[in-house]
Amino acid sequence: MIASDMDMISDASSGVERTAASSQPDLGYEEDLVHRAKERSKEAWSEIYERSNQKLFRYVQARVGDRQTAEDLTATVFLEALKGIASYNSRGRPLLAWLYSIARNVVNYHHLSAYRMKARGESTVQLDDLANLDAAGAPDLSLRLERWDLEQAVQRLPDAQREVIILRYFVGLTTPEVAAVVGKHERAVYSLQTRAIKALRRHLG
Repeated sequence: MIASDMDMISDASSGVERTAASSQPDLGYEEDLVHRAKERSKEAWSEIYERSNQKLFRYVQARVGDRQTAEDLTATVFLEALKGIASYNSRGRPLLAWLYSIARNVVNYHHLSAYRMKARGESTVQLDDLANLDAAGAPDLSLRLERWDLEQAVQRLPDAQREVIILRYFVGLTTPEVAAVVGKHERAVYSLQTRAIKALRRHLG
């Protein structure tokens, strides 16, 4: 970890309020944003941070269950992004897809590390409502679950199903956004989601 990277993250975090919000810029805009980020533009990194920090944090927290750990790992995601931005190539996919792949690797490494053995504190985060989850789209599933119960159920899902559920209902991405992030067709995402919900029903009784 180099000092300039730490300074860049600090500046990005503190500069969020100064950066104008943008709602899902197109890929052409992102190409310019990435170009400026490769030039170490603090304004570009502030915008990247603002647009993606909360989504990445929600994903990481859903995977690790602890807020402080999630905050630390999310910061690591941005540090890794800073290190790897020079070789980044969108290949027609959104920047969030690349950041998500970094987050997934960071979390997987965390789970393999010795820190995985530390006892996790109880979280107050709940899943208030899982509506429109059956194949027909009927809002017949509404659950209030403590984080521990929910985490255990989600972690029992196959990897692809777990990722879709976390991105869709914890991070809050739309189905097209999930498809873009994971590199699958929307129909494949919907199929994974449907199977995952059926499995959660079984696990949670």
